[in-house]
Amino acid sequence: MLVFRVKRRMGLLNEIFTRLRSFLLYHSMLFINYILLIYFLKSIPVDFEVLGSLVLSYILTGVGAFLLNDYYDKKVDLKAGKSNLAEKANSYFIGFIVLLGFSVSFFLVNRISENAGILLLVQFAALLAYSHPRIRLKSKPIFGIIADSIYAYIIPVLLLFVVYKIEIADPKYLAFLLFNFSIGLRDILLHQKKDELNDLKSGINSFAIRYKSKVNTLVYISEFTASLSLCFFLMFGFWKLESQTYVLGIGVAYLFLLLFEIFRVQKSIENNYLIRFYIVISTFILGYWLLNENLYAYLILLIHPYLYQFVVQIFQLINQLKIMISVVVNYSLYYSFKLMGRDLKKKPLYKKHEKKNSN
Repeated sequence: MLVFRVKRRMGLLNEIFTRLRSFLLYHSMLFINYILLIYFLKSIPVDFEVLGSLVLSYILTGVGAFLLNDYYDKKVDLKAGKSNLAEKANSYFIGFIVLLGFSVSFFLVNRISENAGILLLVQFAALLAYSHPRIRLKSKPIFGIIADSIYAYIIPVLLLFVVYKIEIADPKYLAFLLFNFSIGLRDILLHQKKDELNDLKSGINSFAIRYKSKVNTLVYISEFTASLSLCFFLMFGFWKLESQTYVLGIGVAYLFLLLFEIFRVQKSIENNYLIRFYIVISTFILGYWLLNENLYAYLILLIHPYLYQFVVQIFQLINQLKIMISVVVNYSLYYSFKLMGRDLKKKPLYKKHEKKNSN
């Protein structure tokens, strides 16, 4: 019996990790990138203890939010036939994990900054209001998408601003907040659009259902708002005497991205090219900075899945170019000799047996 319970708990934890994989690999690594970016822009030494505390707090809050949302969604997920972790686990166990995660998260942040701790409590309250049946902001079309973007994207960034004493009124940081808010709106709208059938079954009145004809328009507006605000942030964030080459590179790279978004906006959104663009640009800049500061160990924190995919694509492109170049060279040689009266197909430069003898 005990063995069965242990296996069941291990299976549950494995399913939690599988469901949280995107959050852990993509969102958490992006949050780490934001922290390192702030160290770079403020020109302050990297404090590993603070960095580690913030990252662990972010992960614990995210896991708690995920479980809390599943707990309050048990009935609606049952109607829609969706998988729900809270349905498979004991309610007390779920409650214990959520409370433990939130408590440790608060402790980690509050010991760094009491103001940040208060902001984290606001995030907890927003998470509860988003999912709790008595308030359930997620079932309110407009307030739902705004609340999701605020608690999932804006508050984590504001928390970093508070911890590192950043002037929020600074235009470039306002642009960074707008970038994250717009990305948050875009992502929750895409999620609702994808989950529309399940929401209809469970009776959820999401924005994608209430304003179905306006969803794509708002997604496009959010994408372009995020795109322009990100460019503004990067250009002015790196507007230093020693960073002029950064600014030029960012401007040229962004121009290509903007043109692609204008003509292929749907594909750009589906493949999340905007975040990919940010990850690649910021990683090269932060990587160069870490190397100059001899902070080699921190380079591993920059390995975002999008960066790995970018490197793989570069190698694939180089391989394709090599193949193309070899084809062009072979055809050029063939027709050059043909113009001189020699057909290499009939009279090759070397016969096969001659090659073997020469070897």
